[in-house]
Amino acid sequence: MSDEEAIALIQSHVSLPGLGPLNSFGTRAEVWRVTPDTILKALWKPDESYMMELASSKTSIPIPKIRRYITWEGTQYVFMEYVDGSDFYEIWPSLSLWSRFMVAWTLRGYIRQLRAIELPNPDIPGPIQPSGAPLKCQGHYFSERGAGPFHSYSAMTAWYNGRSRLNNILLNPTIQDLSMIPEPTTFFDDSMPLVFTHGDISPNNIRLGKDGTVWLLDWESAGAYPKWFEYANMMAYDVDHPGWRWPRGFRWFIPFIAGWYTTQLSFLLKNKSGIGHYGFEGFD
Repeated sequence: MSDEEAIALIQSHVSLPGLGPLNSFGTRAEVWRVTPDTILKALWKPDESYMMELASSKTSIPIPKIRRYITWEGTQYVFMEYVDGSDFYEIWPSLSLWSRFMVAWTLRGYIRQLRAIELPNPDIPGPIQPSGAPLKCQGHYFSERGAGPFHSYSAMTAWYNGRSRLNNILLNPTIQDLSMIPEPTTFFDDSMPLVFTHGDISPNNIRLGKDGTVWLLDWESAGAYPKWFEYANMMAYDVDHPGWRWPRGFRWFIPFIAGWYTTQLSFLLKNKSGIGHYGFEGFD
């Protein structure tokens, strides 16, 4: 495919609705099926493709193969293999109990493989790129603008604990100065090492091939995070939102798949107002 042909495909598809269900903003993912065996995706984080290739080279996880990149009007696009099959949220209700267990067992194995990958910089959290330099963290448990870059694990811990203090201020309007902030009783858990994390295993990012293969899609939120982060991110879809929540009967498999870290999740949920606040730079 020439550059001209690739750009023509981009031009003819970017104005069309993307694949998948509507998100909470009423839009679809910027992913389009451009040929019977190829999809097109807009890359807002170039490190996503590097992390896909890293995971693919170090594990046996089925990940769509990248075919080529091209930049058009300032945005990088990637052409990838199209996985012929069914989206998880569509097929789950029709699976037998044994098939459901086998999907969960397979995902459990994938997460274990990811956690076993040797990180190039074991003390730097966030997305991974070839240079090793830290990048801004984005995902369910960061503000809309993201957080960081963090040059160390302890820096990310300090950010979360600072957000916990901010949460106390936001929820208690009687606090007039920093001396009135109550002493925290819970803290961000950094007792576990950073591990390679997909970061967005969701009903929309699992696809079952026609041969039963379980594929993992959309590595935009991947990176080095605490071991318990995968569980917390999967639980972010335990919500009452049609099309984005886990289908009935699946959430009980999440602790089996990713481990059970309710205390760590509780810290994130308790402090969600502070974590999500994007106009705060930190305490001096």
